[in-house]
Formats: sequence, structure tokens, C-alpha cells
Amino acid sequence: MTKNKLNTLFNNIGDNAVNNENTSVNLIEEYINLHNDNKLKVNNTGIYLLLSAKNNAGIKATIKGKKTVNELTDLRKSVVNKLILPMADFKNLVETENNNETKVEKNLKKAEKKQNVESDYAVKKSDESIRNNTIRTTANNITYPILFLLSQDKSNYKFDKNRVKINIMSLEKNVVQSVFGFDKTKIETEGKYFLSANLTMLIKLSKADLFAVEVSKSIATETENENVDVATDESVKGEFNDSKDKQILKSVITFLDYLDKNKAFNSLLQIENHIFTLDNYGHKKNAITENVRKQSNNKNNYDLYGSVAVEFNHSKDFQVNNFDELESQFNKTFAIK
Repeated sequence: MTKNKLNTLFNNIGDNAVNNENTSVNLIEEYINLHNDNKLKVNNTGIYLLLSAKNNAGIKATIKGKKTVNELTDLRKSVVNKLILPMADFKNLVETENNNETKVEKNLKKAEKKQNVESDYAVKKSDESIRNNTIRTTANNITYPILFLLSQDKSNYKFDKNRVKINIMSLEKNVVQSVFGFDKTKIETEGKYFLSANLTMLIKLSKADLFAVEVSKSIATETENENVDVATDESVKGEFNDSKDKQILKSVITFLDYLDKNKAFNSLLQIENHIFTLDNYGHKKNAITENVRKQSNNKNNYDLYGSVAVEFNHSKDFQVNNFDELESQFNKTFAIK
């Protein structure tokens, strides 16, 4: 019985997530209907005026013109704060640059502090914060899908049972490929071809269609870098063991091959130099070669480079910052023409 109840509770969470997506699609539909009825306005300002666009094609042109993530974020915030939230009577959730509290707000905070004696005061405030954050997050999530649909001709999309059906023949080949996973040119049709999308797919579709190529690449690169940083941080936490040793070795070799393939010689030089500064590893290898020196009264002097023993006569240390400097100083020192 307990197992079944646990399963039911987890399924409820999954169902709630799907229901939230469905509700978000319904919100998008309502905003689109308001726009089509010329009612999506706050203080006589609608989407076109907010984005300085003349028509639906102008919406796409405006967003495509944003070349950085910060510019796109500012655009989204503007739409959310000036249109999406106010239209739904959530002006209290609008983010403002003015952080100075009014007298009324200060008095309200004082009154709230007096209520702290209530046993459920803290949890009520927490619930309110969760609710407000969810509403604002939803507003953020639906903004680009709304703008995407408004940038399309009305005949290229339709709402049906918590889904949005999109005419993929009106979209670029690479956009369709990135979201739906197939080549639209393989479809045999003389007219339109509609595919259903939920909120998650619609968000991805809107960004693929509206964002400039350089912005999309920047977002992808930033995400990859964050994933690498997180994976690296996690891998060096906790107890060291054989399994972790093998996994790190595999990752390091993969990264080194990747750097070499992309001719990142400066980075490889830094890595190579860093290896020679490792304390434990350096002392261990030095101890091996030191035995040879002692037994031969310093007649046999060797250094180990990797697993190769190299006879040692003298060395030249080049103080350089990158691979080009190394090559230049090496050639100069040994008179390479």
C-alpha cells in the first residue's frame, strides 16, 4: 500500500507539471486572442508600439536585431513588466528599478513583523513567495512563444486541446530540424503541414526562429561551459576512489584530444608546464631518477618525460606566456633560420 501511495504522489507531481504547461498554453492563447481583438494594451501601448514594430514581420526583425543575450533579456523584461503582468492584474509583481520604499510600504512591513507571533506566519509568507515566483516565471516562459506566434501569419498556427499546431512549412529547415528532429523537405505536401507543440517545444521553437544565430550559439556555448564547470566541481568533491580516478582520466584525455584537434596550443602548453609543477607526482618521479644518479656517482643522469627516460646534460628554461613566444624564443636561442 505504501509503495502504491508513493507512486501516486510522484505521479501527481508529474501530472501537475504537465497541467501547468497546459495552463501556460491556454494563457498564450488568451494573450493572442486579446491581441487579435486589439485589446492587448496597457495605457494604449501594445506589442507593436512596445517593440517599435509596424507589423508581425517587424516583431521578428526587432528580435533578430538583438545580438546579445542581455539585449534579449531586457526586451523580455520590458514585455513582461509593461504588458504581460499588468494585463493580468499582477502589477505588484512587476520588477522596478526603484528600490526606495514608500511610507505606506514601511508601515506595512512593520505591521507584518507584529504578526510574526502567529504560528503559521512564516509558512504563509513562504507560500506567497512560491506562488509569486511561479507566476513571474510563467510570465517569462510564455513571452517568447507569444512573440513568435504574433510574428507569424494567423493561418500558420491554431490552438487545439492545450497544444499549438504549427505550420512547419512556413519555418526554416534548420528551425524545424532543431525542434522536431527531421528534415521538412522530405515531407510530400503541396500546402501546409501542421505539427503539435506543447509549451516546452514552443519555447524552443520560438527561440530557434526569433533569435539571431550568434545569440543562439552564445547561449549554447555558455550552457556547455556551465555544464563543464559543474561537472568538474562535482568530480573533485568527496572521497577519491578507483572509479573516480578512471572517470577523471577518461575526461582529461577527452579534453586534451579536443584541445589538440582544435589546435589550442597555448592551453596545451599551460597544461604541460603545470604537470611539471605537481608536487607529489614530481617528487615521486624525481625519486626514481635519483637512485640512478647515486649508484653511478652522477655519471648517469636521466630525467623522465612521461614514461621516457632522457639523458640529462643541461636544460634551457624559456619564460614564455604562449606557444608563439615559445617557438620564437626557441628559434632565436638555437639560431634557427
